Amino acid sequence: MSHRTRRSSTRLVVAGALLPLLALSACSSGTRTDASAPGSSASGDSTLTVGLLGDIGQPPDPDIYYANNGTAIMTNVYEGLVQYKNDTDTVQIAPRLATSWEVSKDNTVYTFHLRDGVTFHDGTPFTSAAVKVAFDRRIAVKGGAAYMVEGVKSVATPDASTAVVTLASPNAAFLSYLASPFGPKMESPTGLTKHAGGDDAQTYLASHDLGTGPYTLSSAETGVRYVLKQYPGYWGTTSPFTTVDLPVYTDESALELGFDNGKVDAIVAALPSSSLDKYAKASYAANYFLPTLQGAMVTVNSSHAFFADADARVAFLQSIDQSQLVSQVLGKRSSVATTMYAKGMIPGGGDKQAISHDPAALTDYLKAHPAGGTKLVVGYANGNVNAQQMANIVVANLVADGLKATAQGYDTSTVFGWINDPTKGPDAFIDGNNGPDGGDPYMWGHVFWDASGGINYFGCQSADVNKTLDDAVKTGDVDAYLAAGEAYGKTGCFLNLSYNRDWVLAQKWLTGVAEAQNIGANELDFSKLGVAK
Repeated sequence: MSHRTRRSSTRLVVAGALLPLLALSACSSGTRTDASAPGSSASGDSTLTVGLLGDIGQPPDPDIYYANNGTAIMTNVYEGLVQYKNDTDTVQIAPRLATSWEVSKDNTVYTFHLRDGVTFHDGTPFTSAAVKVAFDRRIAVKGGAAYMVEGVKSVATPDASTAVVTLASPNAAFLSYLASPFGPKMESPTGLTKHAGGDDAQTYLASHDLGTGPYTLSSAETGVRYVLKQYPGYWGTTSPFTTVDLPVYTDESALELGFDNGKVDAIVAALPSSSLDKYAKASYAANYFLPTLQGAMVTVNSSHAFFADADARVAFLQSIDQSQLVSQVLGKRSSVATTMYAKGMIPGGGDKQAISHDPAALTDYLKAHPAGGTKLVVGYANGNVNAQQMANIVVANLVADGLKATAQGYDTSTVFGWINDPTKGPDAFIDGNNGPDGGDPYMWGHVFWDASGGINYFGCQSADVNKTLDDAVKTGDVDAYLAAGEAYGKTGCFLNLSYNRDWVLAQKWLTGVAEAQNIGANELDFSKLGVAK
């Protein structure tokens, strides 16, 4: 089983990386009757403005992009063979460019029956030949999500509407790889050849696109704005919005002001929980709390002396009051996590988290193991207000237990460098919002618990757990995933703090928001949105 290389600008920060801002007007058509009035209607306006908090961080190339904000572009400009079903809180694989599929009993052969009448944005037809081209390009450019197709042995195309994908080894998670917002997307083979240059068309796709989605990438101004235009030849449903404007804001106050003034129509998964009360009372705002696979979590650094022992790590995690953190910091966008994997990832919720709040756990441990002058540092990502607030609360409780402790912020590039030398990291790290690439348990367990997974910042792992996960993905064996979760919980390396929901803030006239969102991505399918009559 090939292991992944996790993106370096992942979902650590709800907003993503923050770059210099540009104040932008909300739309080009100028048909709003009063753009400065809160809640002003965009009825009759063909432009939808969705504010981004921070630049997307990477070129909007589907085989390069592996971060956060840019999924709004990935899921509207490009399409994969399958996707996660919209408007549901359970993980379900749904058709996209493939209308149906069959999987062999040993999970090595996946046969896809493709949708007819689909064209790429360059006008060329989508056929089965594009599947192999898309998989090959992802390997060639060596982007962060290349692991999703590394196990592909061959792609056969018996006819233009059928693609038969054979894997080198069994993988029951392969459909989830393909359904992921970061999964392989179909790109025009003709366009890739025409614009190949010397870098497999990476330069071209930094400011253009070759997808099949409902929108095309019209312009890309790094740190300023991205503009999407409706593709007139799209095979599926379309919205009244012929243009989607994605202006970049550098701080939440400016983004909120844009929304309050009617210059921004929607904000997706970008604002801190501290803004919840404000918009709960705003007559012009509609708040949606939609299901995701994401949550807040704590990882512990076993390379440091105090946490070298599993009992110390478990006692520390037991000292954390999840209910306090969720209620005081995350609010109604989250609930207390009780499972090792994401909510609903294991049917029936049998993956119960063994660690629960025990106020006396750490003090009892310290009585038996005096810490002396030990000073603990609890880290969080700079710019993540929620994580910072949670770190401060955890530190206050550590101090109350008799330890010296401080909270410290780190840039994301620093965070992802700790795996090379965990001793340089803090004693523990709090993520305000993070999640796997997709809905299969392997995609959670491997990425968070295996040191090679990418978001196990300190390499706190168990060889037995890693082996169990790699065996489980071959068959999709739920019992094996349950065993892996139970074993990893005992290491004290990880605590699942909360189940987070996608908070979408929208002007009240915007319709179809819930129907436009799926559990795998904190973004909306703009083709499914509408305007209230």
